[in-house]
Amino acid sequence: MCKGISGGAICFTGISLVYGVIALAINYGDRQNNITLLTLIAAGALSGIYQQIWFNYQPLITKLSYLQRFLGFNVCLFPTLVAMAIVGGWVPNMAQAWMSFTALYLVILLVTTLVFNAIFKKEEEKYKAAFEKYQASRRA
Repeated sequence: MCKGISGGAICFTGISLVYGVIALAINYGDRQNNITLLTLIAAGALSGIYQQIWFNYQPLITKLSYLQRFLGFNVCLFPTLVAMAIVGGWVPNMAQAWMSFTALYLVILLVTTLVFNAIFKKEEEKYKAAFEKYQASRRA
């Protein structure tokens, strides 16, 4: 039924979603844990939707640079995470906790930006070298 890592993740998410909804409906278990579970699932699902829109939707891919799409993705994702954190009670209602939440998000954003830029730069160099090799073979 569910094959591979993606299939397993989708099945796990689906099963968790069904459990969370049923648990809330019949008031089973700790209500806050069920709400946290559902907000985590919602955040994950919305992250996936944003990823598809910003990185796989053809009109955006052809018109926007990678940096613009990356920033657009994060402009959508951060408010979503804040909303889910408020609804799900992920962060205590203290200014320091919210500053830490925001700082952690920005640090993760910085690190992922640097890592992706380094990876893309290496790929660009490989493609450039392969293209130069191809051009040299065509001249010979």
